[in-house]
Amino acid sequence: MQETYKGDVLQKIAGVGLIVGGILTIVFNILAPRPDDGSDVASVMAALAKNPGLSKLAFLGIAVGIWFLVMGFAGIYRSITTGAASAWARQGFYGILVSAALFTTTLALQIGATFAAEKGASGIALGGPLVFAGNSLFALSITAYGLALVFVGLGMALSTVYPKWAGWAVIILGAATVIVSGIPAVFSTPTKSQDLIFAALALLSDLWTLVIGVWIIRREMKAM
Repeated sequence: MQETYKGDVLQKIAGVGLIVGGILTIVFNILAPRPDDGSDVASVMAALAKNPGLSKLAFLGIAVGIWFLVMGFAGIYRSITTGAASAWARQGFYGILVSAALFTTTLALQIGATFAAEKGASGIALGGPLVFAGNSLFALSITAYGLALVFVGLGMALSTVYPKWAGWAVIILGAATVIVSGIPAVFSTPTKSQDLIFAALALLSDLWTLVIGVWIIRREMKAM
C-alpha cells in the first residue's frame, strides 16, 4: 500500500521545475531552426546560418529546459516510496537521466554545427559529421525519453500519490513517442513529416509537464 503523501521542499522544487522546463522547451523549440531537409547537410547548415545567434540561444534554451524537467521528475520519483510503483518510478527517473544526457550531447553537437555554419561554404565539410552524429543521437534521445515516460507513468498509475489519469496519459504519450517517432528515426533519415510528428508529441508531453507541475504546486499549497 502506498504511503500517505506528505509535502516537502523537494516537491515544491519539482513543481516549479516541471512548469519552467515545460515553458522553456516549448518556447525554444519554436525558435529553433527548421531545415527543409534534415538529412541534407547543406540544407541544415543553411538553416543554422540564417541566424546563428538565435540558433545557439534556442539550443541552449532547450537544454536548460530539459535540465529543469529533470528536477521535476526527481520530485515525482522521490514522492513515490513503496511497492511496485516505487520500482517503476525509480527506473523511469534513471531513464530520464539517460535521455537528458543524450539530449544535452545532441544539442551541444547542434551548437557546434552552428559555429561551422557561420564559416559559410567551408563550414559544410566541418559541420557534416556533426549533423549526422546529431541526427543519430537525437533518434536515440527521443527513444530513451519515451521509454522513460512509460516507466514514470507506470509508477504514477500504480501509486496513490498522483491521479491515475496523469500516469496513463504519460504512458500513452511515451509509448507513442517510441513507436511513432523514436524507432522510425533510428532506421531512417530525418524527414519533414517525422519532424512534425515529433513536434506534436513533444508539445503534448510539455503540456503534460505543465499540468502536472501546476497540480503539484496546488497540492503543496494545500499541504502547508
